[in-house]
Formats: sequence, C-alpha cells, structure tokens
Amino acid sequence: MKWSYKTLILTLILVTLYPLGCFKSGTPTPEPNDNQEKLQDNKQPSPTANLSEYFPLTKGSTWKYQGEGNEYASFDREVLFIQENKGQIRENNGGTVSAAVFQVTDNKITRIFFQGEAYGETNFLDEESNENVVVLQKPLEVGTSWEESNGTREIVSIDATVDTPAGEFNNCIKIQISAKDSTLFEYYKNGVGMVKREFISGETRVTSALEEFEIKP
Repeated sequence: MKWSYKTLILTLILVTLYPLGCFKSGTPTPEPNDNQEKLQDNKQPSPTANLSEYFPLTKGSTWKYQGEGNEYASFDREVLFIQENKGQIRENNGGTVSAAVFQVTDNKITRIFFQGEAYGETNFLDEESNENVVVLQKPLEVGTSWEESNGTREIVSIDATVDTPAGEFNNCIKIQISAKDSTLFEYYKNGVGMVKREFISGETRVTSALEEFEIKP
C-alpha cells in the first residue's frame, strides 16, 4: 500500500500520540435492549463514578468507528485479553494493526504499553511498560486537567451530547487534548466507552464516530 507523506504523518499522529480511547456485524445502529436503554440515561457523571464504566475492558467487547477527513480515520477495536485490572485492545484502521494495554485503577485509566504494528494475537499484558499515557482520571468534573508528554488533557464538559451513526449519546464526558499544533477532542459515554474523536490541526479536521458496538458482560 502506497501512502502519501501527508497521510502517513497524520496517521502516525493519530495512532501514536493519542490513545486507542475504545464491531458488531449487522445494522449500524444496535437493536435496543435493556442494557442499551440504560446507556442513554440522562444522569450526569458523578465526580467519583467508576472509571471502568467509561472505558469497558471486558474480553470480546468490540467497537467500530466511521471516519471522515482521512482514509484511516475509520477503524475497529476489540478487547483481546484481560487480566485483573488490565486489558489489551487491538485496533485496525485498514492500514495497520496496533496493540495497546490499558490499566484501570480507582483514580485513572492509563495506557501502559503500545506497539504500533501487532498483526497477530500476541498477549502483551505481562510486557514491561513502555508508556504512561493517562486517558481519563478523577474527579470527573469540568476543569480536571493533567499533563502528558504531548500536551495537556482537560475535562471540558460532563454533559456533552454526541450524534453518531450508532445514535445519540447524552451526558458524555468531553476531553480536550491540547498539543503544540493540534487539538483533539474525545467523548466518553458510561457503559459504552469512546463514542467520538475529533482531531483539528489548522484546516485539517479528522473525525471518528461510533458506528456499531457490543459490550460483553
């Protein structure tokens, strides 16, 4: 596959600088059930809510995202392995397959391992940590912020409404990631995970919105 230089750079930025945040065959909008109806509740996040609700790491859970603005903005994710408070996610954007390990504690969700090319199903849960990227942390309230090597993350809303091909999600947590030459917004819904991502750099805008998902118990 031949990539243009601009496409390659943008794809590397999206894959390596920002977390893999979170596919079920069938119709784009999942059939409603008791669990799905619960996900659309109108309750705002509690500052002390369980973080795992916003980043499900149950084995076999899958997400499919519809992209705009870049040929690799569409991607799917699957939780391949879990162990205690860690989970490994595989992400496939059609150009590359990557692996990331996330660790969930009471106060934060951290990406502790990342490999940009991982085409098999190798279990990396016991690999030595090579990253320390905090995806989400408490308290879940506007103004909570933290620094990372690529910029500053801040919760800028806890009641964002997000329209996606999978439906409308209310009371989402909106995270702003501010880097030197770009801004990224990520939206997380309890019981679902990341429902949308927006990357902005100058006149470049790349979005990835949830199209289908299945959260395993």
